[in-house]
Parts: sequence; C-alpha cells; structure tokens
Amino acid sequence: MWGAGIRRIREKGGELRPTELLVATKSGERRNLIFGGAMIGSEIVVSFYDVTEERRVQAELERLNAELEDRVRERTRELADALSTLELTHEGLIRSEKLAGLGALVAGVAHELNTPIGNALMVASTMRDMGPRFNEFLAEGLKRSELDRFLQDLQESSEIMERNLLRAAEMIKSFKQVAVDQSSHQRRPFMLTEIANELRLTLSPLFKRSTVSLTLDVDPEIRMNSYPGPLSQVLMNLVNNALVHAFEDSPEGEIRFSAHMGTDGYVKLAVVDNGCGIEPEVLPQIFDPFFTTKLGKGGSGLGLHIVYSLVTGILGGSIRVISEPGQGTSVNISLPVKAPDEA
Repeated sequence: MWGAGIRRIREKGGELRPTELLVATKSGERRNLIFGGAMIGSEIVVSFYDVTEERRVQAELERLNAELEDRVRERTRELADALSTLELTHEGLIRSEKLAGLGALVAGVAHELNTPIGNALMVASTMRDMGPRFNEFLAEGLKRSELDRFLQDLQESSEIMERNLLRAAEMIKSFKQVAVDQSSHQRRPFMLTEIANELRLTLSPLFKRSTVSLTLDVDPEIRMNSYPGPLSQVLMNLVNNALVHAFEDSPEGEIRFSAHMGTDGYVKLAVVDNGCGIEPEVLPQIFDPFFTTKLGKGGSGLGLHIVYSLVTGILGGSIRVISEPGQGTSVNISLPVKAPDEA
C-alpha cells in the first residue's frame, strides 16, 4: 500500500492521502502511525504522526461505553421488574381497599337489617300467641267485642310485619346494587341521593360507635350518568379518612357531606369536618401513594390516592383540599353530570 502510493506520486504528482498503518518496530512493539506525503520539486516529502496513544484511549472508551450500556440494560431490567412488582402490589392493595369497603357495607346492612327483621320477628311471635287466646275465647263463648279486638290486633300486626319486611327487602335490594357498583366500574344513570343514602347505610356502624355525627345535605334533583361504584368509594374513603384522622384529640365532631349544582353545570360535592385540620407540610403529600401519618397503625397510604385517581380519572372531575391546623378540613370535588367516555 505504501509503495503503491509513493509510485503514484512520482508518476502523477499530487499528494498521498493521510493513511493509518499499524507498524512493527525493531523491538517488536506495534504502533499506529498516520502517514502522508507530497511531491515538492523533484523530491517526495513524507510525514507521519504517531496516534498509538489516541487509539488506546479510544479503545478503552469504547470498552467502557460497552460496559456502561450493559449495566444500563441490566439496571433497566431490574427497574422494570421492580415496577411490575410495585404495580402488582398497588393493584392488590386497591383490591384490598375495595374489599374493605364491601366489608363495611355488609356490616352496615347487617346492622340495619337487625331492626326491621327483629320487629317482624317480635310481631310474628305476638301473632302466634294470639291464636291460643282466640281459641280460649271460642271455647268460653266468643263475644262480638273480643272478635273485633282480635281482628283489629291481627290487622295492625300484619301491617307492622309487612312494613318491616318490605323495609328489609328494600335494603337487601339496595345492598345488591351497591355490591355490583363497588365491585365493578359499571356506568348507569342514578340519583345522587341514592349514593348519599348508601353512604349513610354503609358507615352507620362506625358512627354509632363514635361521638362524631354525619350530616347529609344533597340536592334531591341531581341526576347523574356516571359510575356510582367509584363515586361511592370516593365518598366512603373521604368520610372514613375524616373519621379516623380529624378527631383524634376531640371527643365530638361533625362530618358534613353536601352536593349541589354549580353555575358551570358541574356537580359540586364537599366533605367537610370540624376536626383538627392538616399541617401545612403534610397537605401537599396527602394524595401521594403510600403516604400515611398512620404508618405501622394500619394505614395503607392508598385511601386518598385512590380518591384522587378515581376523581380525576374515570369520573372526569377535579379535587381540591382546603385545611388549616385547628380549623377543620374541606375536600371539594367538581364532577360533570355525565362522566366522560372511557378511553
């Protein structure tokens, strides 16, 4: 290659383009040299530049880059595996939150069913005892006044039993609908008062064991086409969160849920308590996943994160929290009457 280049310069003139060659020295060392040359007058001037060190550094950089790429790929795989595990854990905890909500609903329904079923059972027992007494009257000679009284008592008892059993049947029907709503994201038209009544029913056992009261103020005319299950979960999480956190240092208090139509055509919901409020350094973090002030005390740190995800996601709304220490907390939600279609 070198000889051919020299001959070309002698015959045609011009320059020898810079060419890199691997050269062996007398000591056997191999060096990287860049040669060049040109015809000046009748002589050929040749130059060379030793780039051995540059090539060594370049090879080292290429090796380090290759190692770095391998490390990045390995860390990427590790992060992907960790993210997958975290997502599975997150989904599992969300399912646990849903099951906890259904558990609270079952407890509330069971507690509320005790009253009408107990009343119906007591009336049935009374009606059973009326039979032998009526037979005694027949054996002794039934008077008109005794017959009238017996028929009147029987009518009243039947009406009381029917009212209580109808109430129990209505509660069970409501429970079935709520269970379907909370276990799946099914869209349907509904009155907002339905959700409010289900909220009171579900959380009644908690409030009956507490000195905190729950007040509902919902516009009875609001009809929505949305997802009642996620909306119920949002409200239950907010009310339960207030019950757990807002009144630790107060023996009594009030949680108020209100809803009305806004002038912008959106439904304005608010869950307000008169409890201890939220510290300023905590307030920006309350919707973060796994953030909880009850670490090690049963708090998963997902309740309010789920609230935020549902409100801003499937329900298509926005949420804002206003709170000061000692001044209570107000969670304000704005939702469209008709939820957006799922992507």
